[in-house]
Amino acid sequence: ESLMDIVNNLLFWLHFIGLGLGSVASFGLPVVGRQMPTATAETRPTLFKVAHGLTTIGRAGFGVLLVTGPLLFWLRWGGDAPSMAWFIAKMVFVVLLLVLVIVAGITSKRAEGGDRAAGQRMPMLSMIGMVLLLCVILCAVFAFN
Repeated sequence: ESLMDIVNNLLFWLHFIGLGLGSVASFGLPVVGRQMPTATAETRPTLFKVAHGLTTIGRAGFGVLLVTGPLLFWLRWGGDAPSMAWFIAKMVFVVLLLVLVIVAGITSKRAEGGDRAAGQRMPMLSMIGMVLLLCVILCAVFAFN
């Protein structure tokens, strides 16, 4: 194997780690979010701690993906995916997911501050995040396979 093959494989490995971290958050947050509307005053702080931990993991994963994705796209694929239409769709879903992460972060802060309406929106936002992640992965499979 050439040095470039090794670099690409390590980047791909890191990309999968980022995907795993993002998946933990995307699939874990809806579970926590479903508990929020009926949580007692005593359990809400614990649920928010769990949500903060999942969010931190998810953001770290998203960061890894945002670094390794473009590097792989240029180094491994030469800036041209086998199916550019699927790649463009994937990138649209990535941007939507990034916007959702920002909106969910703002909404979470409001919910933690006692805004019940914001708290009630969190499960829906979490489910949308999960669907967007699944769309990103589906498009990636068709773009690069």
